[in-house]
Amino acid sequence: MSSTGSAISSDGIFSSLANRSYRLLWWSGLVAFLAVGMQLLARGWLAIQLTDSNTGFAIVLLCFGLGMFMVTPFGGVAADRFSRRNLILGSHWSLFLSALWLGLMVLLNLEQFWMLLVASYIQGASFAFMGPARLAIVSELVGPELVSNAISLTQLTVSSTQTFGPALAGVLADVPSFGLAGVYLLSAALTALSIIPVLMLPKGASQARHTASPLAEIAEGLAYVASQPFLRVLVLSTTLGLLMAMQYLAFLPKYSESVFGVGALWLGILQGANALGGACVALRVAKMRDNEKLERLRISSLSVVVVGIAALAVTPNQFVALPVLFVLGGAATGFQTANLSLPLLLSEPVYHGRVQSLVMVALSSQALVALPVGTLADQIGLREMHGLMAVGVVLVLAYSWFAGNAVRRKSYT
Repeated sequence: MSSTGSAISSDGIFSSLANRSYRLLWWSGLVAFLAVGMQLLARGWLAIQLTDSNTGFAIVLLCFGLGMFMVTPFGGVAADRFSRRNLILGSHWSLFLSALWLGLMVLLNLEQFWMLLVASYIQGASFAFMGPARLAIVSELVGPELVSNAISLTQLTVSSTQTFGPALAGVLADVPSFGLAGVYLLSAALTALSIIPVLMLPKGASQARHTASPLAEIAEGLAYVASQPFLRVLVLSTTLGLLMAMQYLAFLPKYSESVFGVGALWLGILQGANALGGACVALRVAKMRDNEKLERLRISSLSVVVVGIAALAVTPNQFVALPVLFVLGGAATGFQTANLSLPLLLSEPVYHGRVQSLVMVALSSQALVALPVGTLADQIGLREMHGLMAVGVVLVLAYSWFAGNAVRRKSYT
């Protein structure tokens, strides 16, 4: 743990940024997540152009999710074995190359659907290594007293860049001389720029000497989570919550086109409203230091998600959808921030990488069901699908409340 991080006051919203190493990590994330935010729109819009269906876009999300799901457990082991700085660095290089390749293909009018699938898988695998390493290194840099603050500030970069990134990509994609090719190439350039702050971080060393196989260490991490009652509930409810709730973002490109009848610009604005709500909540959560408050945040946020998804199911047009998505984005960010902070606070440091990898598997699991859910949406309609999602989140909320309440007092330190 960084001695600098230990000495920082834990009162302010931006306390963690007083730590130089975390500040470098934060700036790197800000630029990289901006590039990712731009690709959120580009990926969805390109998929719709190539396939004109929810199913086609769902297959793209499935490839991204498979990349994360299959590789993340090994990413967690790597984060507990090797230099986390080097893992982040390698992930950024991979994201840069995949964006550059796809941008050049679109520029040359050579893009094909399979290319989008391959690039999505590579990006998912890159996040599988970057996610556990980036989350685990936070506690190492700032200390446990500022973990929730640092995680919230990281979520702030995600939300704020997803406000500006999709909106910028939507504007640029509508410019004939720029288009989707320019969006992808600009995203690649930003990803390359994000590598510089990572190079300035301390090189770090392997976390420990390990003799067990990666599979054995994955099993050890699973056994550890299973032995901790609240961690077990946390991982399971996170997985179920994301499976049921976060599909609304996957449907937004097709929802914008077929239900609201708008183009890429409005898609970027709607995604931006969703992310802006997330940024506002992230600022609020940055001052939370108490485990019990974070757990209450999980439950209250999930309750608002239920209302937001149900409201989206009956939203008449894009103008009404703006405030709905703003509130929904804030609630989703609150839920995810709590789910990322609590495992670091409640687990032993030696397991941080593997515990975070399980949370990342939960994040990736939403893409794994994108294909069957997308196919079902094509059959029954997008509005009806959102109604079913709201019902599913109600069930997850009930489980989170009753199961969490049963073990909360035993789990808090």
